Amino acid sequence: MMQALPRITLCLLICGLAPIGGWSAETCHSVSLTAELFAGRGFERMIGGDLVFRFHPEKLGHDGQLDGWSVALSPKSSPRQDYIYPVNPPIRFNGLQTLGVGYGYGEDSRASLEYAHKMRFLLNQKDYDRIQPMLTAALWPYNAPHPETAGADYLGALKDLRTGMVELTVLSYELARGTDSIRRIKFRVTVTAPMSFKFASGLRSKLSSCLAMD
Repeated sequence: MMQALPRITLCLLICGLAPIGGWSAETCHSVSLTAELFAGRGFERMIGGDLVFRFHPEKLGHDGQLDGWSVALSPKSSPRQDYIYPVNPPIRFNGLQTLGVGYGYGEDSRASLEYAHKMRFLLNQKDYDRIQPMLTAALWPYNAPHPETAGADYLGALKDLRTGMVELTVLSYELARGTDSIRRIKFRVTVTAPMSFKFASGLRSKLSSCLAMD
């Protein structure tokens, strides 16, 4: 049987109210890119720090008949890792990384496309290696070495992390007539990170306040 977590900790894990360490008035920099994407097609762009921003085409809906995408930010050397998911509570039923219908969190495709998806991301492998085991323990505390503190340990670690921010905005889109299947999107991605994070060559950065990431 799953061991009960403290009520406040459980709410933070499910409701997404966990505070995450950020930057105060320090200086950051940001880059933006715009592209168009059609159903069934993927997208990859090197952002910097060995990290690649990816759109994965997905078949969504109860029967997998609706086109959409999931997004991830992964090291080029370890594409199965995702530097976004571990630092964006709620860690269950979070629609931030999905464009398209999502029955687990109650959004239709239009809803998922019409707001800016603001997602924190880890800056390096060291922080990923630190937080990932804690995330796993918080998701499945009954398998954790210390189930009674698994949720609190994860939330505590989030407070100490310094992260960047990805903001994904869909500028225009087209749905298949009468369905939630997405045929086309035009999108803009803005990535903000501390000055120590080196963006990929070819991406011109501009100074940006780190307050936007708090």
